[in-house]
Amino acid sequence: MKKILYLVFVNNRVIKLIGHPALGIVIPPLVGLYYGILDIWGDDWGWISENKETHELIFSTLAAFTVLTLFLKAIAETSRSEVNKRYTVLLESMLDFFNTLVKKKRDRFFNKAKHLKPNGDLFKAITHPKDQLEHVLDGTKKFLTTGLGVDSKNVGITIIQGDPSIGKWWYELKCDMQKQHTKAKVLMEGESTAAHCYSSGDSIFIPDIRKGQKEKVFLESDRSSKTGLGSIFCKPVRIKINGLEFVYIFTIAVYAQNLCSPYDEDECRACEKILDEIADRVELELYLHSMRQFREIGGKVA
Repeated sequence: MKKILYLVFVNNRVIKLIGHPALGIVIPPLVGLYYGILDIWGDDWGWISENKETHELIFSTLAAFTVLTLFLKAIAETSRSEVNKRYTVLLESMLDFFNTLVKKKRDRFFNKAKHLKPNGDLFKAITHPKDQLEHVLDGTKKFLTTGLGVDSKNVGITIIQGDPSIGKWWYELKCDMQKQHTKAKVLMEGESTAAHCYSSGDSIFIPDIRKGQKEKVFLESDRSSKTGLGSIFCKPVRIKINGLEFVYIFTIAVYAQNLCSPYDEDECRACEKILDEIADRVELELYLHSMRQFREIGGKVA
């Protein structure tokens, strides 16, 4: 029903034509002029008085069209106004998210720099990628709730790490440790979005998980089967350090609601770009995280 109402009243060629500035400038004066002619010279001009039935039909049609146009335009303008408000909130939330990430790292550098020693381990002292990753995941959840209006209890953000050579997969990080997630190994060995994006090597955004399930790029879980609605985004990250590969899958899953309108292509593309930007920040921290892991295991497979 929402899709039908959206297509009828907001996003179709007729509504776009009605809202076109040129149409709004040209049509009202012409219609007003026609009404004026009928009122002032209707009884004097033969081409009007001799064709009253025709002009009555034209008048009634224009009147009905005017009322319908004003009605549709009002609904469309109201919808656009809501979109503009959402855009403003989204922009402010994005700026807050990225600024907070920078501030977190800057404050840590500032505090650690006070106590650095020339012969100390500078990398270990100032680089805490796991803490930063946890902060990114928490910040992402906050952004989804404030910027996109997602209920926080419907959000699941995870980072799966694995060793594909031995088929071992585990959750390296979870935004909410209390939530029960499908086992990482089950996801990576099934027809899940995580497994599909790992195979393709590209990030994947599915605005409606029901469609993803039909296309066999989403693995149904207990939570998704109960809620029905949902969206999911996955990005694979492969990092090679001196011949040793670290593999991660960053996932944002939303249940019981959609991140954006699945039937609006422009909105879906915009949402995907935002999620890609967030994933890029995660990838950057995963590089540092991998370097730290590489150092801790002495360059050998754990």
